[in-house]
Amino acid sequence: MEMNRKAIFEPIDARPLESGAVQKLYRFPNGYGASVVKGMHTYGGEEGLWELAVLVFKSPTSDEYKLTYETPITTDVEGHLTDDDVEELLAKINQLPLREGALNDNSVHDHNSDAHDGRSI
Repeated sequence: MEMNRKAIFEPIDARPLESGAVQKLYRFPNGYGASVVKGMHTYGGEEGLWELAVLVFKSPTSDEYKLTYETPITTDVEGHLTDDDVEELLAKINQLPLREGALNDNSVHDHNSDAHDGRSI
């Protein structure tokens, strides 16, 4: 008999996107977070797998976030991820050192896709 695995990290938001994809947003006390998306137009979505982008939040009190591609975690969006792969990456993001003022430096990039649009949550 298969047991249901409980996720270690709970999203702060989970919602459907216009493209039919689903997005889960995560936020950690270190100022980082993640956008985790599954859909037909994501890396691995056709196989039922997830895509993850590392986020950085403007401040501890702001819900504004943007993508960052300059972390030890990844320099791009990570795709073709199983649930366990996502949990492993979320744990690594959670362990990153505290990052202050991250939205004001060159490691943060605007991204205009449906899945990772940097909108306030």
